[in-house]
Amino acid sequence: MSLAVGLMSGTSIDGIDAALVDITGNSPHLKIRLLAWGIFPFPKGYKERILAVSHPSKAGVDELCRLNFELGDLFAEAVMEVAKKARVPLSRIAVAGSHGQTVCHLGGKGTLQIAEPSVIAEKTGITTVADFRPRDIAAGGFGAPLAPYLHYLLFKHPKKNRAVQNIGGIGNLTMIPKKARPGDVMGFDTGPGNMVIDGLLREMTGDGTSYDHGGKI
Repeated sequence: MSLAVGLMSGTSIDGIDAALVDITGNSPHLKIRLLAWGIFPFPKGYKERILAVSHPSKAGVDELCRLNFELGDLFAEAVMEVAKKARVPLSRIAVAGSHGQTVCHLGGKGTLQIAEPSVIAEKTGITTVADFRPRDIAAGGFGAPLAPYLHYLLFKHPKKNRAVQNIGGIGNLTMIPKKARPGDVMGFDTGPGNMVIDGLLREMTGDGTSYDHGGKI
């Protein structure tokens, strides 16, 4: 049994998603069991600060540097909270994977995510892995989408072709042919997703609604 925590803050900038999972088996034959998860909203004012550092004319590099470390603290708190929720001591968690918060993405030319992983590692005592998008670009990719390999591990099938549609802030699709090897999988962005839905709701309701809770609207 290997326990891991995954951390993500997406385009909507509404908080930190944290999931504690139990991973068994060896790649490409893995089993993943969810032990606990949570969405931890950003404190008041953080969304505005993140949006500001994402715009070159609205914030300086000093604020970017400061926010990088502050978000590292918040991500570390999310790890501790989700571990507490599962009643799992931090010492039992083998690794934390942190996507961070994207503040600039230029496709194959560069990308930047903040929420300092060194702070997460020091605060929790857990080995922390980050910089997934920069690593993909360094290897010749475009830094997105990142999900296809996991989709392959979870949804590959010997007799069925499968497609997985993820509707995040930006939607992406993974095509998994039957009997697929990793090199047979194709992944690509399909265009704006929840960021457009969220924006429409803010405009249409005018009451501070920021997303379509449960898909009710």
